[in-house]
Amino acid sequence: MSKPVIRTYKDSSDLKRMQKLTQAIWSLEPNYHIGDLAWQRHRHSGRENDWDTAIWEVDGKPVAWGWIQKPGELICQVDPDFPEVAKDVIDWFDKITKTNEQKVTVLETESHLISALEDSLFNPLAENPEVLTKISLDSCSFPAQLPDKFKGRHIKGSEDLTNRVAVHRAAFHGSRVTEESYLNVMNTYPYDSSLDWVIESPNGEFVASCLIWFDEDNKVGLLEPVGTDPRFRRMGLASSVCKLALNALSDKGAKTAVVVCTSPDACELYKSIGFEQFAQTKSFHRLKNTL
Repeated sequence: MSKPVIRTYKDSSDLKRMQKLTQAIWSLEPNYHIGDLAWQRHRHSGRENDWDTAIWEVDGKPVAWGWIQKPGELICQVDPDFPEVAKDVIDWFDKITKTNEQKVTVLETESHLISALEDSLFNPLAENPEVLTKISLDSCSFPAQLPDKFKGRHIKGSEDLTNRVAVHRAAFHGSRVTEESYLNVMNTYPYDSSLDWVIESPNGEFVASCLIWFDEDNKVGLLEPVGTDPRFRRMGLASSVCKLALNALSDKGAKTAVVVCTSPDACELYKSIGFEQFAQTKSFHRLKNTL
C-alpha cells in the first residue's frame, strides 16, 4: 500500500472529499452520513478557527478524515479496509490538541476504530450514548394528521429563509444558527429544499421542521435536524412533519432513513413513527499527562 498522504482542510472541495469517503463506506455501520458533515460544518458561521480538520488519501483516494472540535474532541472516519490509518489520525489528534483531556466518540460497530483507540490507551467513558435508529421506506407511506388549519409543505428556498431560521431557533434554545449560516447550509451538497419540511400555523408562522439529507448513492436519508417551537409541542407536529418529509424522501427513491436520538423523548418520537435502533455510540478518553 502507498503511504497515506495527509492534506489540511481548506474549502468545500475538501468537504466533498470527506463526504466521498462517508458514502463509500456506508453500510449502517459508520457513525456519519454525508448530511451530518454538511450540517455540522455549516450550521454555525465563523467557527472555522475552532476546528482543525485533515484528510488522509492513498493514491488520491480518501481513506480517513479527522475533525477536531476544540479544545480536545475528535470525530473521525477511517475506511475499514485501511485500519492502520486510524493510528495516524490519533497521532495527528494528539499532536494538534493542547488540552490535557482528549475525547473520541465512535459507533459501537466501528471495531477498527475501537481497537486503535484501545491500543492508544484510550479508556471507555461512562456517559449516555446517542442511539442510531433506522426505518425501511420500501413498503409503506406515512399518513400525517394535522390540527385544523395547520398545513405542511417543503420550503420554497431563500424566500422562506427568515421563517425557517426562526422555527429552528425557537425549537433549539440558544442555537447559533443564523440566516447567514442556514444559507450556507442550503448551498451545501446534498441539501435539497424539497426535503426541508415545515408545518405552518393558521397565521402562516413556521412551528415545526424536519430537514432530510439524501445520499442518492446509498439510497438513504438522514433526518437532521428535527424541531418544534415549544409553544406548539404536544400537538403531534414533530411526528407529522417527519412523516411528510419521509414521504417526500421515499418519492425520490430512498430505501432507508436514519436518525440519531439524543434523548429518551426523541427516541419515543421516532419509535412511534416506526424507527428501530440499530447501534449506539461509544465514547473514549485519555489524559495526555499520563501517557
